[in-house]
Amino acid sequence: MLWAGWLLLGCSAHRPGLVREYSYAYPPAEFGTVAARVGPLLPDDRISSGLRLVPGGIDAFALRAISAENAALSLDLQYYIWRDDLTGQLLSYEVMAAADRGVRVRLLIDDLDARGKSQMLASLDLHPNIEVRVFNPWFTRRGWIRTSIEFLARGSRVNRRMHNKLWLVDTRIALIGGRNIGDEYFDASPDVNFEDLDLVIAGQLVADAAEQFDRYWNDALAIPVSYVRGLRKSKIEDLQQLRERLTSTWSEAQQSTYVRRMREAAVLQDILSGRTAPVVTQRARLLVDDPRKADPDAKDIEPGVREALLAAMHGGEKTVQVISPYFVPGRNGTEGLLDLERTGVEVEVLTNSLDATDVAFVHSGYIRYRRPLLEGGVQLYELKPNFEPGADRQRLGLGSSKASLHTKAAIIDDRSVFVGSFNLDPRSARLNCEMGVLLDSRELARHLAEVFDGSTDPSRAYEVQLDDKERMIWVEGSEDEPVIHRHEPAGLLRRALTQIIRWLPIEPLL
Repeated sequence: MLWAGWLLLGCSAHRPGLVREYSYAYPPAEFGTVAARVGPLLPDDRISSGLRLVPGGIDAFALRAISAENAALSLDLQYYIWRDDLTGQLLSYEVMAAADRGVRVRLLIDDLDARGKSQMLASLDLHPNIEVRVFNPWFTRRGWIRTSIEFLARGSRVNRRMHNKLWLVDTRIALIGGRNIGDEYFDASPDVNFEDLDLVIAGQLVADAAEQFDRYWNDALAIPVSYVRGLRKSKIEDLQQLRERLTSTWSEAQQSTYVRRMREAAVLQDILSGRTAPVVTQRARLLVDDPRKADPDAKDIEPGVREALLAAMHGGEKTVQVISPYFVPGRNGTEGLLDLERTGVEVEVLTNSLDATDVAFVHSGYIRYRRPLLEGGVQLYELKPNFEPGADRQRLGLGSSKASLHTKAAIIDDRSVFVGSFNLDPRSARLNCEMGVLLDSRELARHLAEVFDGSTDPSRAYEVQLDDKERMIWVEGSEDEPVIHRHEPAGLLRRALTQIIRWLPIEPLL
């Protein structure tokens, strides 16, 4: 076993003879539907950006699907996860259809997810207009024994992942936020659906996003999938089989309630018809981590998302509202939030409850900081796992499903807004590459505050409090008829396992 570990250390994750050609984003398209619709919405000053929040899952899927359907020049796509489920296949179909029309497609996927679908990505890469690269590839492609050995041998490297999410069309419009590609991110899962958030952007921020995509795409850790070690060489027949499978999925889905509802999505119709104008501001900037953050041996890493977001939060004078599904502030982060409270800033945090989280390990890191935060005046809300299905879900025939928070956002002084992929936890701070947008806009701050208020409503979230005897309680229900839980609202076994995990020395990995 030790010999195998040393062998892995001496191996490269890609095959010999690697040829990685540099490529760059096209200039903004001057033709096509996207250019025609987006261009007139912005002032021609080359420094303004147009933005709009997209909290709805169906709206978020619609924007991706229809923008790809209308792409005329390029698609640059960067994701941590791209599932091979219904919505993942439908978007893959639109990407391939765009490539068939002559659109250039560059797809950059983190290898933690790509390992499970490497052969499919290799088949997609055979298309003359599609190039696929995987970020920070593993040496092993399958098998838990070999994977475990590699993690022991190369854990400091393979544990660092590209968590960025970017959907960039014609260098004219982009979506940035917390959503990966998969049913649970687009309100299409009958079991669990994430509450998440995107920003659809146009203008100067799109140019910045294109530049940062190029930086990751041309980085030494972005390996063409055709050179990934351990994959059999794909044949043109593999591409044709993939095309047939995606076409079949697309054809069967066209009469589904979900796709019909997607094509009626209000946000999409508003944008394409020109009925709504984005919020326009010159005070918005793209925050992106240095891709060398994924290299444990790299020196002089440039400041990124963490540094800019914390500076903005500590510049708050009245209120700081944080939404983070995986919230592990650590000692320094806890002290920073308490410092804000001491200076008179009201701090509110929304995260997942134990029953709502999809990663109980992370919750074990959060609970050790819950009491000191409450004692210092921080208001804590925990999203409940279940709530009554809305009218949209009933019309879609999906019924009730478990809810889980996945939004990463912040509002500062009812003016500054952050939306991105960054969680307030050690993994986002130290291990993962992240991205997001920080901007000043009272209008967008108001829109995001509406999302925050809706998610922290007593019908949808517990407020964690200390009672008159300093015991922790979880409060839900109306103010007139509150329901008080004196134990964390979750099953006994889940609570016990979380408490046990709490004592393990794993916080830096959470």
